[in-house]
Amino acid sequence: MSLKKTSLFLLIGILILGVAYYKTASGFHNMGGSGAGDIGPGYYPKILALILIGLTIISIFQTIMDKKSEIINLGNIKMVGITLLLTLVYIFIWAKLNFFYIPTFLYLFTLIHIYQPEKNSKKVLIMNLISTSGVLLGIYLFFDLLLQIDF
Repeated sequence: MSLKKTSLFLLIGILILGVAYYKTASGFHNMGGSGAGDIGPGYYPKILALILIGLTIISIFQTIMDKKSEIINLGNIKMVGITLLLTLVYIFIWAKLNFFYIPTFLYLFTLIHIYQPEKNSKKVLIMNLISTSGVLLGIYLFFDLLLQIDF
């Protein structure tokens, strides 16, 4: 795939995210009894969204006007696709179950196992379990216990 097409595809995706971010920020309501001219909670996020949208549009024009065309190698596109699919499934399951730790454990373990060069060893399997458990323990200690953020 050419660098120009890939850049345009990603920039259009960023532009869509910027517009969605702006629409979300527009939905923030003032809880106080302030007037119409006051700065509300959506003011700063709207500015950030407009900056993102503006810079993305500039980058789209620069990409279109660029004369050179390079071919990029995406590497192992199969692994990229599997990772993207697993990520979408993980987000869907997390949203439906409304529980964080079990889907995250399965997601991380699966990704670590897929990218592991030696998959058939028991030692590797145990190390994957230990590393995944360690990451989740760190997330639990930092976010749940220290910051008291529930997922």
